Amino acid sequence: MSESPTTRPRGALSGSVLGSYQLESLLGDGAMGEVYRARDRDSGRHVAVKVLIESKTQNPSIRDRFEREWRVMQGISHPNVISLLDWPKHKQGVLYFAMELLDGETLYHRLEREKIPLEVAVTIFEQLAEALSAVHAAGIVHRDVKPQNIFLSEDASGRTRVKLLDFGLARVAGSQITGSGLIVGTPAYVAPEQASGDKVDERVDVYALGLVMYRVLTGQHPFSSDDQVTTLGHQLLSPPPPLSWLEEDVPEALEALVLSMLRKRPEDRPQSMKEVLQALSASERGESIFPVRLSNPPDDRYGPLNPLAESLVKGALVTKGFRRKIDE
Repeated sequence: MSESPTTRPRGALSGSVLGSYQLESLLGDGAMGEVYRARDRDSGRHVAVKVLIESKTQNPSIRDRFEREWRVMQGISHPNVISLLDWPKHKQGVLYFAMELLDGETLYHRLEREKIPLEVAVTIFEQLAEALSAVHAAGIVHRDVKPQNIFLSEDASGRTRVKLLDFGLARVAGSQITGSGLIVGTPAYVAPEQASGDKVDERVDVYALGLVMYRVLTGQHPFSSDDQVTTLGHQLLSPPPPLSWLEEDVPEALEALVLSMLRKRPEDRPQSMKEVLQALSASERGESIFPVRLSNPPDDRYGPLNPLAESLVKGALVTKGFRRKIDE
């Protein structure tokens, strides 16, 4: 008896042929489906093929998210954004599309293995800001900037090259977060207005990039918790500790930039990635565009929220329809 789509094991499509693509090894999987290393039998080159299995196609929100991802990618061309090579086709119970195949690792895996030198870190930040500037210029908000969606490789000269991945949560700037019972994004990397279900614009990506920069520069996340409500509560209520309290070698100008990107009110942050790029350039000269404003002591930041704050956060999230997160 053949396996149903709902019982198909992880990586079961290895060896299959989808159109002109011979699927080889599984590269990864997630909420929407799986990504395979594949060979284009027409050209002979290797690509990455993302597939949405049949059981997921019956879920309108996941199917819409899958189709939105390739449509967004189709409208963005930038060396620091992963390239779309083909658009979705339907064959053998799956929807699929092809992307460029990358050689390297995610920022998440790099950080799990080692601390990134400051000079390399700044190069990564600049390329990410350039990528997101291009995304925003196309009228798109990424909404899921995090180390798992940032890919690192090396060019022939040994310089680190960055690619921004995964546009499954991307939206047209200014649109409303939708989806009853869901929080859009990953709690550890969502902006306050994103966590509370308010209208979002490109400044949520400024906030998320600030969290990524904080993690790279200090080796820690400012709002680390195993509890989703506590994490979201800190995103909504708690200022991060200055980076220099965790890593004394962080340059003052770079610290000032990151803390400005993590302001709770969108109007208090840099208003665009162009401003972030200007501040990064200034920080390399030892100049600071944004003032450093001290935060509360770090020993106030890493425990659970106090009972009143936790109660208020839970009430607000239930009112907004929060029940579970959709991404790890």
